[in-house]
Amino acid sequence: MTPPAPAVQTIDRSRLAPLVDSRPVVVLAGMAGYGKSTLLGEAHRRQLGRGVTIWLTLDESDRAPARLVSDLVTAADIAGVPNISAQLTTLRDSTLRAEPLTLVDSLLEVFYDAAAPLMLVLDDLQHLRGAAGSEALVDHVLRWAPANMRILMAARVAPALRLQRLRLDERLSYLTHEELAFSPQETADAVRAAGLDLDERAVQSIHGTTGGWPAGVRMAILVARQYGQKHPAHVELRRDQALADYLATEVLGSLSDERRQFVLDSTVDERVCAALVDSIRGSHNAEALLEQCVAEGLFLSRTPTGNDTWYSWHPLFAAHVHRWLAAEDPQRATDGHAAAATWWSTVDPRTAIAHALAAGEVDTASKIFAEHWLEMVLQGRGDAVSDLLGQLPEGSSYAADAHLADALLLVQRGRMDDAEAAVETARASADRLPSTAKAQFEDRAAVVELFRTGYGLGLSAAVAPGAALLHELEARPAPSDPAIVASAQTFVGMGEARLAAQGTLVLQTLRSSAAIAHESGLLALELTALAESCIPAADEGHFGECLDVALDVVARADERGWVGLSTTAPAVAFLGWLDYWRGNLHEARAQLEQSLSTMLPFDWELRGLVLSFHAQVCLSLGDVASAQRSTAQIRELVDSCSPPPAWGSVLAGLEPAVAAAEGRLREAVHGARADAPEPPGPLAQAQRASVLLRAGLAAEALSEIERIPLAGRGAHVECLGRCVQAQALAALRRPGAHVSLERALAAAEPEGLYQPFLEAGPSMRELLSSHLVHGTAYAGTVADILGRLAARPASHRPEQLTQREREILRYLTTNLTAAEIAEAEFISSHTAKTHIRHIYQKLGVGSRRGAVRRAAELDLY
Repeated sequence: MTPPAPAVQTIDRSRLAPLVDSRPVVVLAGMAGYGKSTLLGEAHRRQLGRGVTIWLTLDESDRAPARLVSDLVTAADIAGVPNISAQLTTLRDSTLRAEPLTLVDSLLEVFYDAAAPLMLVLDDLQHLRGAAGSEALVDHVLRWAPANMRILMAARVAPALRLQRLRLDERLSYLTHEELAFSPQETADAVRAAGLDLDERAVQSIHGTTGGWPAGVRMAILVARQYGQKHPAHVELRRDQALADYLATEVLGSLSDERRQFVLDSTVDERVCAALVDSIRGSHNAEALLEQCVAEGLFLSRTPTGNDTWYSWHPLFAAHVHRWLAAEDPQRATDGHAAAATWWSTVDPRTAIAHALAAGEVDTASKIFAEHWLEMVLQGRGDAVSDLLGQLPEGSSYAADAHLADALLLVQRGRMDDAEAAVETARASADRLPSTAKAQFEDRAAVVELFRTGYGLGLSAAVAPGAALLHELEARPAPSDPAIVASAQTFVGMGEARLAAQGTLVLQTLRSSAAIAHESGLLALELTALAESCIPAADEGHFGECLDVALDVVARADERGWVGLSTTAPAVAFLGWLDYWRGNLHEARAQLEQSLSTMLPFDWELRGLVLSFHAQVCLSLGDVASAQRSTAQIRELVDSCSPPPAWGSVLAGLEPAVAAAEGRLREAVHGARADAPEPPGPLAQAQRASVLLRAGLAAEALSEIERIPLAGRGAHVECLGRCVQAQALAALRRPGAHVSLERALAAAEPEGLYQPFLEAGPSMRELLSSHLVHGTAYAGTVADILGRLAARPASHRPEQLTQREREILRYLTTNLTAAEIAEAEFISSHTAKTHIRHIYQKLGVGSRRGAVRRAAELDLY
């Protein structure tokens, strides 16, 4: 009946004081260890000097109304409520004790007569839950308490009090575990108050593991004090015996047998839903019981996801409760894992396999793995498959798929010889498979062979076997596995795109693959197909559509943390390509270098294409050395591989442009005049014409342009060709320059393809100015281009780095991470990353390696 003494190492939780002090009635509801009594004690200490605190900590005996009222009278006497001593004899009269409600009214009259502010604290109010008589007495006090009295109550589970009127009148503050939990700053304060010198990462780990549960934070501090940082607190807490004993006695021990058994069964996973719990318990009322646990603050929170409602147990609570069940009733724990494996097998194979292994059902785990590993890889969960391979024991009937999955992962890492050996082992093990499982194994093996062919010989080599597999799948009477069909279609589409096959057919193949992958939840494969579709779609001139697809692919990959996902490289390359044609040169270079750094190392067809874009950008930026290197790499690929026919034409356009930029004008003109390889690429022809024009050979440039069928060749090709044509006609003083320029503007305007105008420089500025006088339907576009021409610096050197950025730049030549750079410079990790991002932007690069190389070229070290 007296307030507790202040706890040792109590931290400042002043953020909660306004919530506790602002209204006449306060309820603190949360399970053990949420600091409810501590907060009540702090409220009492704030009351000192202003009024009287009547403190009563309840127990089971207070379920009897007469005992509850007697305790209230005694607590009021101990607190020193004015005038109560003289009336104690009357209040304790046996007749009144027989009428608790009358006694409460008499006690309230005493409270009404007190001039000083009063505060009534009822701690551990959960003991009254279900005791209708005592609950009615508390309701009576709440209704008739005098205006000078505040009432503070704390309970693990609040009794069924009539609080609605108080809530509607805004006279009630109801704080649950969400408000009572420590904030990240409070967790850090608690660690410091305990005298521990833990780094920021360790403190964040403690907060994340405990979820801000104050008792959990305290336990973590004790663990850290015992073990230091050698044993991470988030690991030790899951096996800490003191915490296990605390939860067993303070939480499980306070539950009814029925509720305790429900909690033991339903904590089989940290994240559960009603269907999962019902399948484990063989029941139909899990949802109602889960909602009761949420309402009672039993370490459970609701997390709506889509159309389903999921619940999350506090991770420490779930871990210790499940350990307790495994120790006390191992058979029930095993049965729960087996039932969970069955349920999860159609929802999340990885979780299902973990449960099957926990239940000791090795064959079940291996079978689930065999049925889902390819799907998981195509969902972008290759790391999860790798982890599972390390957990599955040898000797299972389905071991063949483990070797096959290993082979695919090895292929993705470029270890082709090891992958071949793994495939041979898988085929040797397949004899143990049942007949139906063996047929499915063969389909998955065919997909792995597609990966081996594409990754080893180039994606174009996978077209024929991929088409054959598709034909075989279509001939079957029963529907085939969507993962197999979508994989084969994607490989065929990727290969045909590399061969520069007919764009419309390639697009249809890739879009069909993306649709099947989407319907089957194969996100990584869907993004791969969509990213691949950008290149043929751009060739077809669908720039706006392509832009939407590329941005969507990159955004969805970023959401999943797949920033470096290699198969999104074509989408990133398209964004860089489009930025180039829009005249955003630094952005274009960054995008293209990101694509080059993330694309599959063996995808030399795509590499050559992106290198050609990169060379064009570097030339426009004045970085001739980088343009020459990219062009030389394309030449090396041509000499060492079997390139698509169009590559000869690409080089025929690039090499003269590089030679001209290097000052080798005679060589440049010679290359531009040479017969172009077949088939002649319209873009390369336009580039050759541009070289001739800059060399002062306007007539030859015009002749070259007139050989190009510009209409229907893509807006970028028409725009460049018409710009060169307009300049050549103007230089030769022939009519038609304004007609050509108007056509160039018509091609450029829809997508803002301004680079051909910007590249031309002063001569284009004069031509556009006269075109405005001549008359144009694109006056706004002309004004935009003239504005950018005026703002464009004569030199293409990058924006100057600040002194701080130069200091950070030096670290990029080391192997230090951003966090380690931040520590060395005594700045935050976020600040270090911001400096690095600014360096990339100013240097026009997209990677650390690119920044180091570009800085060396510019002598910034």
